[in-house]
Amino acid sequence: MNFDAFWQTHRRFILGLAGGVVTFFIILAITGNGAKEDFKRGKSSISSTRRKMKANDMYGATSVTILNERLDSLRSRNAELGLMSLPPFRARFQIPSGTPAAQHYITLTGELRDELIGWALRRNCEVDDSLGLPPVSPSQPQQIERILHGLDVVERVVRLAVGTGAAEVEKIRISQKRRRQGGRNASPLDMTPVTLEIVFHRVSATPFLRQLAAEQEGGNPLGLIALEVLPRNEKRMEQRILLEFGVGVMPLITVEEDLQ
Repeated sequence: MNFDAFWQTHRRFILGLAGGVVTFFIILAITGNGAKEDFKRGKSSISSTRRKMKANDMYGATSVTILNERLDSLRSRNAELGLMSLPPFRARFQIPSGTPAAQHYITLTGELRDELIGWALRRNCEVDDSLGLPPVSPSQPQQIERILHGLDVVERVVRLAVGTGAAEVEKIRISQKRRRQGGRNASPLDMTPVTLEIVFHRVSATPFLRQLAAEQEGGNPLGLIALEVLPRNEKRMEQRILLEFGVGVMPLITVEEDLQ
């Protein structure tokens, strides 16, 4: 066979085939180097992670037991401080287990309106008949619980005011909006503001203020946030006191948060 004639006939095919082979080996060399680099980086990362894990593996069984005991102690102290600083929620204002929240809310608020307002009227004190409750009954259990906690404080303050000679308890409001204070040293509590105004006619407000202070200092706090004694109205012979309380609960801490 004449090689020159073969070359002339198939030259274009042979050159194309040779170019493809060269291109294949170039691509193979490039990808092979990249894979090797990726393998080296992955191997180095695994080795680094293993070294860090060994360096941090410093807590034995005894250390873990001690740390868990310390955590339990801190949790107990946290709950103790919460009881000292937050208004206690009496059983009557808590939603009983197995009882629908909405049903308990309607029953309790109806009973309390009749009981508390009637009791105050017999002692010549007019109480805001809303008791600070929203015009439309809440339906969500968490919202109901917050309002009932506020109502617990309202009931205690009304009885305190009536018992010290108040003539009126006005403008009661249990806010449905949570208040969270910002700032670096802010409290983690979500507070529900409870506000009201107490009016004393022809009698001193001092006994009420003393009783209020005694409640706060006697281990049965009301969560008092703000108190303002307005100037006495000599013409009407009355003294008005504006009060704001904060109802809150200690935040629930998950295991993940404990470990952070």
